Amino acid sequence: MVATAKKKTVERLAKDIQAAKTTAVVSITNIPSKQFQQIRKKLSSDVKLRIIKNSLTRLALEKAGVKNLADHVNGPTGLITTGLNPFKLSKLINSCKTKAPAKAGSISPYDIVVPKGDTPFPAGPVIGDIQKAGIKAKIQGGKIVVTENSLVVKAGSVVPAEAAGILARLGITPMEIGLGLRAAIEDGVVYAGDVLNMNDDMVKARIAQAYRNAFNLAFNAGVYTRDTIKLQLQKAHMDAISLSYNAEIVNKETISYFLAKANAEAKALSALVPEVQAEQPKE
Repeated sequence: MVATAKKKTVERLAKDIQAAKTTAVVSITNIPSKQFQQIRKKLSSDVKLRIIKNSLTRLALEKAGVKNLADHVNGPTGLITTGLNPFKLSKLINSCKTKAPAKAGSISPYDIVVPKGDTPFPAGPVIGDIQKAGIKAKIQGGKIVVTENSLVVKAGSVVPAEAAGILARLGITPMEIGLGLRAAIEDGVVYAGDVLNMNDDMVKARIAQAYRNAFNLAFNAGVYTRDTIKLQLQKAHMDAISLSYNAEIVNKETISYFLAKANAEAKALSALVPEVQAEQPKE
């Protein structure tokens, strides 16, 4: 009976995978039950999130013909099927994340820095706890003040207990609670989570850089397009002037250069020849 239920689960999931535009594998590590339910509500109705055993998930992926996505099924895992493309899905998943305090023993996702300035703490023994956490602080005007930007935990390092407590009391929430997109597949192409995790500014910057690279390649290769033609005509014009100038051909384009050269040479010659002043006639 158990085996039959598992088989039906695999078959049903495989059909959903085949019918979906995008299938994704997500991490559900360290998501409390309350936040997990909130995430489910925030996901659009077009996004189906399932939590089943990894072995069944791998079987369903293989049965649906997306075996290469099964390599990303490890640890606490969820499977998503949706009509969204992978990039829109990634953006939706990121929008469902919430900030959370750092817990002792957790891994910092980035450098945690306590900025210079006032704290909510009045002068008191708490300054000792602050300083133990590696925060440079002093008492000033009856309050505890951070005297300079203080790096408390480096990216990828374990958060110490003393740092976790002070960061929480300062209202600094460096951790994020939410689904972690490991990989997604669309039309047979697997996209890694870090590739999909780009905001609008990053996408625009990459498109702009791609345009600059393409423009430089076309220009240097002498490929004429509506984007390169103006600059290529300007270059051709300057090359023609340079050729005429070096060949000492005088025309309306080169005359100003020749006059400038003659003027410079005259000034240089004048500097080398001492001035001879005529003697003033005596009265």
